[in-house]
Amino acid sequence: MSTYQFDIAVIGAGPGGVEAALYAGRKGLKAALVSNTSIGGRAVWSSLLPSKAWLALAEKIDGLRRLEGMGAHAGKHELSLEQLRRRIGEQSRLAFGIRLKELEDAGVFFFFGDGRIIEAHKLEVSSAEEPTRTITAGNIIIASGSGPRFLPDARPNKDRIYAPKIAAALPEIPPSLIVAGGGVTGTEYAYAFAALGSRVTVLQSGAQLLPRMDAEVAGAFRAYLEGHYDIRFHAGEAIASMRQEGDKVFATSIRGSVFEADYGFIAIGRVPDLSFFEPGQLPLALTEEKMVNTDAFGRTSIPHIYAVGDVTGTPMTANRAAMQARVAVQHILDGDGSKLLPAHFIEAAYTNPPIAQIGDMGPEAGAEFISKPFSSLLKANIMGEAEGLMKLKVRKADGLILGAAGFGAHFADVMGIVQVAMNNDIPYGKIREIPLAHPSISEILTG
Repeated sequence: MSTYQFDIAVIGAGPGGVEAALYAGRKGLKAALVSNTSIGGRAVWSSLLPSKAWLALAEKIDGLRRLEGMGAHAGKHELSLEQLRRRIGEQSRLAFGIRLKELEDAGVFFFFGDGRIIEAHKLEVSSAEEPTRTITAGNIIIASGSGPRFLPDARPNKDRIYAPKIAAALPEIPPSLIVAGGGVTGTEYAYAFAALGSRVTVLQSGAQLLPRMDAEVAGAFRAYLEGHYDIRFHAGEAIASMRQEGDKVFATSIRGSVFEADYGFIAIGRVPDLSFFEPGQLPLALTEEKMVNTDAFGRTSIPHIYAVGDVTGTPMTANRAAMQARVAVQHILDGDGSKLLPAHFIEAAYTNPPIAQIGDMGPEAGAEFISKPFSSLLKANIMGEAEGLMKLKVRKADGLILGAAGFGAHFADVMGIVQVAMNNDIPYGKIREIPLAHPSISEILTG
C-alpha cells in the first residue's frame, strides 16, 4: 500500500473540489485531488453542463420565433438530437481539458478512485485499476457533491421516464411531457422542452414555483411561462409515483391526481454523497437533513476537516461551492484571522429570460422594496423582450442592498453588479449615480 503526504487533500472533482485544489495549489500548498469521476465531476458530465446545452438550444430556437415580431422570418428549422449529444460530449471534454490544465499548472496531484476518510488526517483511495493508496494530509476538504433523488415508485427507466443525467439519451423531443419538480432543474427543463415544442405539465410539491425565490417574482415568472409556452404548473401535487404503460407515462401525485403524457422527467431534488466516510468509524456531525454540518468557514465537527458544496446543503449551486472552497482554504492558511469571508452569491434558473435572486428577500423592519418593470427599458423594448421585473430590498438607514430578485432579458448578468455592491457595502444610491451604457439592460438599476 502506497502512502502519500500532502498539506491538503480534497475529495471530489466537481466545482467545489476543483476550486479548493486550485486555490490551495496557487497558494503554494501541496494539494491532492481525489475523485471517482473525471475532472469536473457530475456537474460537467451529467448535470450542470448538459442542462445548459439543452437550454442553449432552446434559447436559440426560441429566439428564431421572436424574430417574427422584429421584421425577420427565420423559416423552418430542424432539430438533431444526435448533434446535441455530440455537442454535450464536446463541451464536457473541453471543460475537462481546461480544468485539468489549470490543476496541472497549480501543481495539484490527482488520484482516481473512491476516497474514504478513515482518520482526521488520513484517507484511503481505492479503485479497480490500482492497489489501495493511503493519503495523509494536514487538512481534508470534503467536496463529494450530490446525486439525484428518486422515489421507490418514481425512477427513470431510459425508455419513457428520464432524469437530467440521462436527458441526452432521449430519442425525440417529447410531444407531451410530465416534469416532476418545480425547483431550478425542473423549471429549466420544463422551459427547454416547451420551447422545443413539447406540451409540458409540471408537478410541484409546494404552492410556489421556485420556492427559494421571492414569492412575487416567482409568481410573475410562472404567469410569464404559462402565458408564452405550452406549460401548466400544478401546485401541491408532489409526485408519489410515475409508471410507464406501453407508450404512455402516468404520474400519480400524493393527492391521488393522475396525469398522462408521452414521457416523464424526474427532477425532485438531490441528496448529498456521504460515501466518503463510515458513520460508526468517523464521528462527523450531520444536520437533520443529513448534510455535513459546517460553520461559516466550512469547518466540520472534526478539527482539520472541512466541507464545501452540495454536501453541506442548499442551495446546491456551483458558484456557492466555489465560494465556500476559497473561504475554507484561506481559513486553513490564516485561521480565524482570515479576511476572506462568506459572501452573497447569485441563485439563478437559466431559462429565457432568466430568473435570479441574491440575498434575503423576506419582509424586514427598516427595509423597503423598490420594483421596476423591464418595460421601462429602451433596450428591452428594442429587443422585443420587455416583459420582466426587478425587485430590490434596501435598508432605509444607509441604503445598502439586502437582497434582489427578478426576471428578464440578461437579468442574471445584471445581478453581477448587485453582487459587487452587496459584497462591498456600496449603497444603492451610489449605483444610481453611475451612468451605465445606454441603451442597456443594466439601466434597470439606475432609472
